[in-house]
Amino acid sequence: MKIKSLSYGLIIGGVIGGIASLLSAPSSGKELRDQMKDKKEDWSEIFEEMKTHLGELKDSISTLSQEGKETVQQISKDLQASVKQWKASTEPNNQKLQQEIQLIQEKIEELESSLNTTKEAE
Repeated sequence: MKIKSLSYGLIIGGVIGGIASLLSAPSSGKELRDQMKDKKEDWSEIFEEMKTHLGELKDSISTLSQEGKETVQQISKDLQASVKQWKASTEPNNQKLQQEIQLIQEKIEELESSLNTTKEAE
């Protein structure tokens, strides 16, 4: 309710301010109308320029968005290729480590078995 009242107040205040400025203007009515026509044309040109610039901005944003999307896809592909290459380069080391772990486990089992037989012999 307050926003509606505020809006009405602003509109009424704007109209009253406009009328007061027209009545207190130092120019004659004809001069004032001519000035208003000139300003109207100026504002029309400004709005046309803004439309053009907004269209250009929209096109730029669209292009940037598309380029960004393509860049992200390319980076994603590059990362996937790098990860595959890294996995391939580390695979021999992984296999070697697995073999060494297997050997260590076998040695531990042998030691446990040896300790168990020593305890049974005592």
